[in-house]
Amino acid sequence: MRYEEVCLSEDGRTRLDCYLLDPEVTTGGYKTRPAVLVTPGGAYLSLAHREDEPVAARFLGLGYDVFVLRYHVYVTAPPTEPNGLLQVDDSSHYPVQIVDAMRAMAYVREHASEWDVDASRVYALGFSAGAHVAGSLAEHFDDAELLALADTMAEAARPSGLVLCYPMVSAEKLCRVEPGATPEQAQGARLITKAVFGKNDPSGEDYARVDLRRHVRPDMPRTFIWQTSEDEVVASYETTELVALLQRAGVPVEYHLYERGIHGLALADRSTASREDLVNDEAATWVGLCASWLALDDGGELSHR
Repeated sequence: MRYEEVCLSEDGRTRLDCYLLDPEVTTGGYKTRPAVLVTPGGAYLSLAHREDEPVAARFLGLGYDVFVLRYHVYVTAPPTEPNGLLQVDDSSHYPVQIVDAMRAMAYVREHASEWDVDASRVYALGFSAGAHVAGSLAEHFDDAELLALADTMAEAARPSGLVLCYPMVSAEKLCRVEPGATPEQAQGARLITKAVFGKNDPSGEDYARVDLRRHVRPDMPRTFIWQTSEDEVVASYETTELVALLQRAGVPVEYHLYERGIHGLALADRSTASREDLVNDEAATWVGLCASWLALDDGGELSHR
């Protein structure tokens, strides 16, 4: 295996971490591998580490080259002094993350021959807010304005398939300050609002623009989604509504709704868990189910050089 880091933006804040398996799988026999582009969650404020490298390692073990996208996020650094303010980037809000994802998909395909990647099988796999990035890419892959910013073409930006893990479908729940919320919870909602919209008072049109349910289209890639009913951060019923809309549009979709489990489970086993409630044997089955779903596209054969 080899590892490379690629900078994808002029400001240096978008990075692609490339994990590449050796294409030689037997003496003189080479395999062109499918690839997965991973977008970790983090509420558009930061990136969740348990949803990046451990996920890459798991999918490497399944035979995929893996690319972790470190896209633009709002918080750039912690306070420099006690009780100080977070350091933030007010320009890092939606849809700049779609541009980041477009650049990443195009970069992987541009180097497919060099890396022995199957350019026809480059999947987008996201968690929470990262699933919102991946889903937005699948819905807006041919947006002319975004493509111009990414300096690429729609066929290079479109993912071959889409994997959404407990996705942020809309921003309403995350940005809403609930009655009885603690000062910390209220501040968190206000930060997320600024991170997503770049403003403190988004309009109804702003909320509609980021709602994945509003932009489902028949030519989206085949999709795999998993969620838990007990998720306290993103609404599971919104995910179910998204699935119904995908079905209505004729998009092939596989959906797994687990009864139990909190938000942010990642792989849902001890390889990514920092607490006991992040271990969930039932939800951990999503990786195997996803691998079987991905393999439905498998047509890989050995080549000899």
